[in-house]
Amino acid sequence: MIRLFVIGIIGGFLSGLLGVGGGVIFVPLLTYFINKDFKINTGVSSMAVIFVAIASSGTYIFNGFSLSVNILYLIIGGIAGGFIGSKVTELINTLLLQRIFSILLFLVAIRMFYNTNFVGAVNENPFLYLLIGFVAGILSGLLGIGGGIVRIPLLIIFGGLENIVAQGFSLIGTIPTAITAAAVKLKNKPELIRQGSLIGLFGIVGSVIGGNIAFTISQYILNLTFAVFLLFVGINLFFKRT
Repeated sequence: MIRLFVIGIIGGFLSGLLGVGGGVIFVPLLTYFINKDFKINTGVSSMAVIFVAIASSGTYIFNGFSLSVNILYLIIGGIAGGFIGSKVTELINTLLLQRIFSILLFLVAIRMFYNTNFVGAVNENPFLYLLIGFVAGILSGLLGIGGGIVRIPLLIIFGGLENIVAQGFSLIGTIPTAITAAAVKLKNKPELIRQGSLIGLFGIVGSVIGGNIAFTISQYILNLTFAVFLLFVGINLFFKRT
């Protein structure tokens, strides 16, 4: 129970702080501390992400984040991608899946180090949001992450959104994507559903704290800190044998 609490608090805090669903933290921590199969951990993570993403989204809205119709397109694409990604998971070798995830962490860390604001040329194109949601959804279902580590940079680069706005978009888009992935992966697995729910409930506390801090502290410093953490986790996960 203590381990679930620690995993939930850390994942929730970074979810609210950086706009990611929390799965990018939940999956590695579950792999290290719970010591279950990586594929199982992706399902548990998806369940936890549902709770954390809802709480983090509420915190952003409470702090004045404005909703947009483009979020709907992001959600539709995410649901479709999440379903496909969850189905494909069973066809991939566990060690290969783990290494794909570690490489993804490396790429995200690089993005954090070189975070830059962009002016998007197609920021009002609904197809753009459908595509971003779909790509993030596939990775969400495949790897048990919320998809924010993909959605946020794509929304910034191609949508021309500010970092804090992209984070808000991503958190709201994470909710249905995570629900889809969890429903597929944890069907008829009540013990894993309970585990993921506990982590998610603990994560709500961290997400509320992190979400409020996100509006008051330098994103540059936060991104650098997160990037170092991701590099450390990614390196260890890449060479870890399941």
